Amino acid sequence: MEGLGAAASVIAVLELAAKVASLCLEYSSAVKSARSDIERLRKHTNSLKITVDGAQELLQGPAGARLETSQKLLESLKDTYSQLGGIATKLEAKLNAGRGAKVMRRMGLRAMKWPFESKDVDEIIANLQRDQASFSAALQIDQTVKILDISRIQGDQTSKIFDISRKIDLSKLPVVRGAAFDSQANEHDPKCHPDTRVDLLAEIDRWIEDPDGKCIFWLCGMAGTGKSTISRTVAGRLSARKVPSASFLFKKGDGDRGKAAMFFTTIASQLAHQLPSLASHVQTAIEVNPTIADKTKGEQFEKLILEPLNKYKDDPCVPSLVSVVVDALDECDREDDAIAIVRILSRAKEAASVRLRCFITSRPELPIRLGFGQIQGDYQDVALHRIPEPIVKYDISAFLRHELASIRDRYNSQAPEGLQVLPGWPGEDIIGVLAQMAVPLFIFAATVCRFVEDKGRSNPTKRLKKVLDYRTATHDSRFDKLDATYLLVLNQLISGCTNQEKADLLAEFQNIVGPIVLLARPLSVRSLALLLNVGVEDVHDQLNSLHSVLDIPSHIDDPVRLFHLSFRDFLVDRTKSTTNDFWIDETEHHKTLTDRCIQVMEKNLKRDICGLQVPGRLRSEVDQQAIEASLPPEIQYACRISESIGMVDDLLALSPADAIEISGFLRDIKRFVQSSLSIIDIAPLQVYASALVFSPACSITRVLFKQEERRWITVGPVVENDWNACIQTLEGHGSSINSVTFSPNSKLVASGSYDNTIKIWDAATGACMQTLEGHSSWVYSITFSPDSTLMASGSQDNTIKIWDAVTGICIETLIGHSGSVNSVVFSPDLKLIVSGSDDNTIKIWDVATGTYIQTLTGHSSSVNSVIFSPDLKLIVSGSDDNTIKIWDVATGTCIQTLEGHSGSVRSIAFSPDLELIASGSKDTTIKIWDVATGTCTQTLKGHSDCISSVTFSPDLKLMASGSNDTTVKIWDAATGTCTQTLKGHGSWVRSVTFSPDSKLVASGSNDTTVKIWDAATGTCMQMLEGHSDWVRSVMFSPDSKLMASGSDDNTVKIWDAATGTCMQMLEGHSDWVRRRKNSSPRL
Repeated sequence: MEGLGAAASVIAVLELAAKVASLCLEYSSAVKSARSDIERLRKHTNSLKITVDGAQELLQGPAGARLETSQKLLESLKDTYSQLGGIATKLEAKLNAGRGAKVMRRMGLRAMKWPFESKDVDEIIANLQRDQASFSAALQIDQTVKILDISRIQGDQTSKIFDISRKIDLSKLPVVRGAAFDSQANEHDPKCHPDTRVDLLAEIDRWIEDPDGKCIFWLCGMAGTGKSTISRTVAGRLSARKVPSASFLFKKGDGDRGKAAMFFTTIASQLAHQLPSLASHVQTAIEVNPTIADKTKGEQFEKLILEPLNKYKDDPCVPSLVSVVVDALDECDREDDAIAIVRILSRAKEAASVRLRCFITSRPELPIRLGFGQIQGDYQDVALHRIPEPIVKYDISAFLRHELASIRDRYNSQAPEGLQVLPGWPGEDIIGVLAQMAVPLFIFAATVCRFVEDKGRSNPTKRLKKVLDYRTATHDSRFDKLDATYLLVLNQLISGCTNQEKADLLAEFQNIVGPIVLLARPLSVRSLALLLNVGVEDVHDQLNSLHSVLDIPSHIDDPVRLFHLSFRDFLVDRTKSTTNDFWIDETEHHKTLTDRCIQVMEKNLKRDICGLQVPGRLRSEVDQQAIEASLPPEIQYACRISESIGMVDDLLALSPADAIEISGFLRDIKRFVQSSLSIIDIAPLQVYASALVFSPACSITRVLFKQEERRWITVGPVVENDWNACIQTLEGHGSSINSVTFSPNSKLVASGSYDNTIKIWDAATGACMQTLEGHSSWVYSITFSPDSTLMASGSQDNTIKIWDAVTGICIETLIGHSGSVNSVVFSPDLKLIVSGSDDNTIKIWDVATGTYIQTLTGHSSSVNSVIFSPDLKLIVSGSDDNTIKIWDVATGTCIQTLEGHSGSVRSIAFSPDLELIASGSKDTTIKIWDVATGTCTQTLKGHSDCISSVTFSPDLKLMASGSNDTTVKIWDAATGTCTQTLKGHGSWVRSVTFSPDSKLVASGSNDTTVKIWDAATGTCMQMLEGHSDWVRSVMFSPDSKLMASGSDDNTVKIWDAATGTCMQMLEGHSDWVRRRKNSSPRL
């Protein structure tokens, strides 16, 4: 480094630090005895690299020359460079020692030796920490000087810069426009009249103020009972009292207001803008977790709301009460999201420094009830439909009295003298009749008032008479009261018409109002006209008669909305198809909408529609207004809605016999999009450049759009003829994957890693849905509960954690083992968990209480594998003491000790009929044991090396075994005869599994491949290539359609079992992926 300046020296140190970290990683996978020291050195080297990387950024920046203290770091940099050089030299020397090292590694032997003692590592780390501290101190000095200098020059501009910075950081939180109660979209929505809901609002006030009150108040009620009006009133009263509060008013069919994706970021943003001190903590959370907006809802609540609020402790300036108002939770698109929100908000009780109160309204739908059923004791509730009728009638009467008087006064203010409504109109008798018609539906009263005042129509007295004349419909057995609410308005459209006129009017209604109530998000009159291919005037004329049931804005470019979701429910109710003239056939209208969307796309979409021109121009550089101008609302709707209506998925599901060309093209273009999605998202015009030229030469998409390839690309890349196995690479873990498993419903894949975390992935899309953090060391074993709602994980930190698979919240931490937990599994009835540990014991835990019921002792060495029998009566364990033990679940008694192996028992499996147990051992044999007698009925010989995996076929006819001798053997379960020896792997076979239909066998190997075999013929039907290191674990999904594999290349791959296509690659671990000594029937 002689002659180099500080900036150049930094680069040299960076390169060496990266090299040392990389060498450590290679040693980590090969040298088990020193893994702790290796990991410590690797972490400290990476930490040093981060600090030096920061120094490089500053020194090479525009102000680098003025960083005087940092420029004097040269001597420290030389010392660090010298030390790292010495470390690298020793590591390389040992790594390259012996010409046969690579050969030995291929054979599964680890020949490398760690060149440092623990004390040497301690000394190295101490020196690195000293240099790192010097770098950090110098940088802090320079930064402080710089800040002070700026402060001296600019004075009070520092605080303004902070405010701007905070706003910029908070802007990283995506929010849903129109979700807050006081947003412009909700400006004209009603609140409770001062004389209505008096007792209920007083009860809600008492709940809010009660320091010992429940954290949630659930107000439920049938459609039209006034829940939303009450929630807006509660939110308004809290705001008037200056209580820091956030609100989210769900609205189905109103874009993001019907989704939960941005629920918690919206709540956090609202609270942060009201509480400056909270904003700083939220800002810190964003800085620490830059991708927090993509994290699970549970993590968002914890990091953006709960933890910032808890940092308020002992701050006298902080308010004692913070509130959240959630309206119409039942209108959340996904039921599991609604349930998750209930569960997560129940954690409001964990807010230690403030009283966090959550007010929720919803219909009493089953999923919502189930959600509240899971948090018994954490909420207070009131059902509006159970409030005594006299109280409801009194409130509705007060509402009608006020609204009708206002209508009278507004009408009289513009009516000529002599035509005005009488001062006492409509009178208490009429109000009483109307209230009785409405009870218990406030929506009936509100709709009647809008109908009576329908602007541009006749005298309100005449309109009211029509209501009173119609009251017999409320007693018609064909209609419920909600039907009568809307028929009152709609029947006026066809009153007095001839049959032909009625048919014409109903057809117009169907063509225009039908799409409006079915749209996934509201559109304006202009956009509706363009989408439906009708005149703007036609849409306007049709809607002009429906002001009572639709919120129709005065401007044709503002969206048309439903006043209440019950109007849609009324129109699409299939049970009323023969009695409701206005009934809308949902299926047929969706087909029509789909056709119109396709036509709009065909007519308007074109190359470079936004005028980007340059293929390298980033999406982030394009002004949103330019996008809106090029893609007006009706085109955006047409492009996005195809996914919502499932059109593409339906077409993909067509069998080749039905539509070979359509199905083939859609599959190909789906692969095309998936393979280039990340670059297209960053730079859209790359769809014509890199996305096309890097596609396989024979891809249908590439051939079809060959003319779109850029002419300036004169020499294209070398590509394969067809799509290869791997579709996507999904990243996230920071170390090796140790265990992978499918959820029993096949919807999720979970992975446990040496980075101490568990990740839950969407099996269909490969998206990481949750990252579960909490273990302080490596995660060895993971398993789903039979109903897919819970997960359990076992770790090197000696604990088991139970997780909510929906929210990602850790429900319980089970403490009791004194050694690493190697295997965990739920009982079939979901009540128990059994775990096996390096402390030589097995523990049975109560899932509900988190306590261990029994400790099963008897093994004299580590317990590698535990399984429940399907009938829940037995537990079987395999151990390094060469034995298998069978335990009685009820008593904890060891019923049988199965002895006979002369080596460690690596894998055990129950037969589906519970009569047999198979065990595979390091002694190269498989033994079949009679569960009832404990006798070894057969010893299967044939393998020439350690057997790492055994399994029965679900139909009980066959067994499969995988061995370090690189073969898979298929055995006749009845006779013990080896019927097939499947050869083809080039290294140890780590895992074997049957598909649930018993037709296929999958095997994963250290040769980095997964193979799928025909169980009957022994033919290798697929060789799944794509892993770059050992494959340790494979497992079919319960429906036999998918297969997952875990590898030492730190990835999990999901494969199509029929085609051998790699559908997803889940990437992010930085160390091995394996099923840690776990013979659970799932991965």
